[in-house]
Amino acid sequence: MIISVANQKGGCGKTTTVANLGSVLSEKHKVLLIDIDPQGNLTTHFGIDKSQLKYTIYDVMLNGRLEDAIIAKGNLDIVPSTIDLAGAEVELNGKIGREYILDHKLKRISKKYDFVFIDTPPSLGIFTLNSLVASDYVLIPVQAEFFALEGLTQLMRVIKLVNSRLSRDVKLLGMLLTMYNSRTRSSKEVLNDLKKHYSRDLLNTIIPRNVTITDSTMAGKPAVTYRKNAPASKSYF
Repeated sequence: MIISVANQKGGCGKTTTVANLGSVLSEKHKVLLIDIDPQGNLTTHFGIDKSQLKYTIYDVMLNGRLEDAIIAKGNLDIVPSTIDLAGAEVELNGKIGREYILDHKLKRISKKYDFVFIDTPPSLGIFTLNSLVASDYVLIPVQAEFFALEGLTQLMRVIKLVNSRLSRDVKLLGMLLTMYNSRTRSSKEVLNDLKKHYSRDLLNTIIPRNVTITDSTMAGKPAVTYRKNAPASKSYF
């Protein structure tokens, strides 16, 4: 199962969701995480030293092999990213079939894994398109703050366009409310809006705002391994 974790809005918990869901599932399953964001936050999340990387998703997108970029990190396999990936968008400009690059690369190795999670950039550009084309499902983290619902309609439209124009069958796995604080009005309003407009797609699990997320990121570990009993960790489990 290949899952894109996508939302063109930054700071909504995409990387945190990929890192923690991947870590939880890796206890019993074979899991691959792909960082296709030039910011490389997922790579940093696992304490990977970017300066020592010789092969990344950048090389994969420019005719390299996906398997050559994989780094083992505990029970997980990770394909890292660096800022070099930002240049690949220009280098791929005009290339025929550029939306299918990741899909073709993944087909070679995807059967080795039970789950593949792809951490996408906060945009609807070529890397997010590659991720959607390669995926079976899309999981959309939604931050529990004002303006969180802005852009969701556009993202849903892009998913439909990928299916119709690029001959895919990508399904919405669900929307995951993140950074929820039950004491704030904004969190409650976002939750009510999601229930009103996306009730069929909203997952029951809610990820609370929790200092463990920040602390674990600074420590180079997912929250679920850094502090297993923290509220956010329990929600991801």
